[in-house]
Amino acid sequence: MAGTNQTVWETHYTRERARQLYPDENVVRLLKRNFAVPQTGTRALDLGSGSGRHLPLLAEHFSEVVACDFSHTSLKMSDCTIKRSQAALPELPFADSSFDFVLCWGVLHYLDAALLGPAVTSLERILKKGGHVFLTLRADSDTHLAAQLHTGDLREGHARLFSKKEALELFARFKTTQYGFIARQPLGEEGLVAHHLLFCEK
Repeated sequence: MAGTNQTVWETHYTRERARQLYPDENVVRLLKRNFAVPQTGTRALDLGSGSGRHLPLLAEHFSEVVACDFSHTSLKMSDCTIKRSQAALPELPFADSSFDFVLCWGVLHYLDAALLGPAVTSLERILKKGGHVFLTLRADSDTHLAAQLHTGDLREGHARLFSKKEALELFARFKTTQYGFIARQPLGEEGLVAHHLLFCEK
């Protein structure tokens, strides 16, 4: 299943519409609120960096930024001045306590169920004490993703939808967890895009 998903995403990032240019407004707001003043020596990881749309924003708030994705095609889209690493959860090639902040935007719900627990453990491992991860999980009210997996760009890929309870339970070991929820209906479409947002402190 993981190999199939990787092939799907390699193909996805060859399409022009996969080249998202602007950061998600929720990431902009969170960084502005919590990391407004850049701290010397801080490191951030964009885990599942995709088209690289969040990398310039992260570079405004942290001293060093690393892009990581399991798609080689996506990493070629990233700013060449940013450090890059091709890897996939839960096997991350980073030392323990390497990062002050990890952005894991639109990643975890594409993992096989058996990898979710190890993936969360890996996120916890690479964060410094007091470090944070900001992530999304597709909500069980989402109807848009199913169409993408059956007939859209992500055809033959795999994903899972989560209830709020399931999302929070995954990160129960973290010191604190702030929860949010976003839902939107793309213009001209019937499906609903819905995400749980979690901001967790180790």
